[in-house]
Amino acid sequence: MLPLIAVTDVVKEYGAGENKVQVLSKINLSILPNTLVALKGRSGSGKTTLINIMGALDQPTDGKVLFENSDIGQLSEKERTEFRRTNIGFIFQSFGLVPLMTVEENIEFGLRVAGTPREEWAERVQDALEVVGLTKRASHHPFELSGGEQQRCAIARAIAPSPSIILADEPTAELDSKTAFQIITRFKKLVEEKKTTIVMTTHDPAILEMIEHVFELEDGKIA
Repeated sequence: MLPLIAVTDVVKEYGAGENKVQVLSKINLSILPNTLVALKGRSGSGKTTLINIMGALDQPTDGKVLFENSDIGQLSEKERTEFRRTNIGFIFQSFGLVPLMTVEENIEFGLRVAGTPREEWAERVQDALEVVGLTKRASHHPFELSGGEQQRCAIARAIAPSPSIILADEPTAELDSKTAFQIITRFKKLVEEKKTTIVMTTHDPAILEMIEHVFELEDGKIA
């Protein structure tokens, strides 16, 4: 089976000269389709940088990132934007919700950005709300939600368009242990039933025990 994403000898550096900092060093990694993968490591190990490069939010200094055998590192800014819009669902630590939109409208906004036909919105929104357990909070705004509920809204927005891959940066960090367990269980169900691929970062040992495919980053390298 061909990998959905293949990372080959990826290096990421910031700055120049004496101020140059290497965040990733010769990373090699393959993500197979229909899998739930965790990247673990301490803060500063390079997890978020690697997620951003796999999602074409950032470009490697050296090396290649192939998505379905196409080198996304060589795309123009406009092409990268289109690639993200049509292929990737993002879940950020900062939630990234639109404050003036309700939960339902935030999910609809994600569908609009992804180019999902409008006639599919209502069903997809309801399905996503059910997955994260927010059906009763659909008409609330982000400021009326707890941190955990905002995170679940961000997850619903990411999964509603059924992207090829979901990239999640610490998606359970703001959740209590029970809700975190439920979200990972739902992630696994998405992989099994919807044929989704999910790559997430975490350093939570309890969460890592639930995930079969785990890669550890240490000082910018795969440990």
